[in-house]
Amino acid sequence: MAQIRIARRGQPDYSESRTFPRKAMAEEWSKRRELELNTPGGILSAQWRGITLQNAMDRYLHEFAQDAGRSKRATIEQLQRFPIARVQITALTSQQIIEHAVMRRNSGILPATINQDIVWLGIILKTAVAAWKTPVDLAEFEAAKLLLKSKGLIGKSKSRDRRPSAEEIERIRAYFQRSQRIRPSAIIPMEDIMGFAIATSRRQEEITRLLWSDLDEKSMTCWVRDAKHPRQKWGNHKRFKLSHEAMAIIRRQPRAQGEERIFPYHGKSIGTRWRAACAACGIEDLRFHDLRHEATSQLFEAGYEIVEVQQFTLHESWDVLKRYTHLRPEKLALRQAPGA
Repeated sequence: MAQIRIARRGQPDYSESRTFPRKAMAEEWSKRRELELNTPGGILSAQWRGITLQNAMDRYLHEFAQDAGRSKRATIEQLQRFPIARVQITALTSQQIIEHAVMRRNSGILPATINQDIVWLGIILKTAVAAWKTPVDLAEFEAAKLLLKSKGLIGKSKSRDRRPSAEEIERIRAYFQRSQRIRPSAIIPMEDIMGFAIATSRRQEEITRLLWSDLDEKSMTCWVRDAKHPRQKWGNHKRFKLSHEAMAIIRRQPRAQGEERIFPYHGKSIGTRWRAACAACGIEDLRFHDLRHEATSQLFEAGYEIVEVQQFTLHESWDVLKRYTHLRPEKLALRQAPGA
């Protein structure tokens, strides 16, 4: 058996051993392996031998993704099922990354979805370099990303501009009213929740987090706790303005003893009821989140300025806010000319 040991200042010695049938083979391996390990980064590479991308993804999920949203975790877990996850992380090449993207494209996946794969591959690789000192060649990743972008295999998703028509809203409203008559014991007041979403631009999860104690009826404002933020998941509490319609909806909600929430329901249940309503009404490609687009657009059509709309929607910049703004000329409120 051949054995080599490399002494390292301030760190435990590094050793490897291997069995050979002949002494000459063992000596040859020992000399060659010792030279490899003494090159810059040699020992570090050896320590990561056999560690796959899947291993790195598992570690990332354990150490850095405890609070990650459902969609982010799902993207990483899906990546773990592809052949690229079985590649040794230190041996990953641009060719293998490109082959993964081509394979996804050939199976009918859109560039925006493939881009999510590449984004998360980059996050995993850069985390491995920064947090675990993994000898990954990030130049391979960047080269693959550059080519994929230039060839159109990856790209940003198209800005969504779906707004429900007045007729679609009435059909859904009528459906919820019929459902409530058929099942008076139905817990979720979907007609009110839909109306509140359009009146406030609040997301379904935000609606279910609003508290009676955070409501200020005099100023017609309310706090939304842990408002969505690209870099701050928790503690981003913000106060938003309520319209008269929104206040009317709040006032007719029953206030159960011991219940702190104004709308004490589960966000996923609201989403399920919404999708069922759209399917029953024959309405295609209308998401609950599209009501946020509708609410934002209605505020502008009513004549509010950008800074005023932001008090309702809580968008931090016009660049973000304009993605939710899809005005209809026939809905714009005309203003009187100065001095007229």
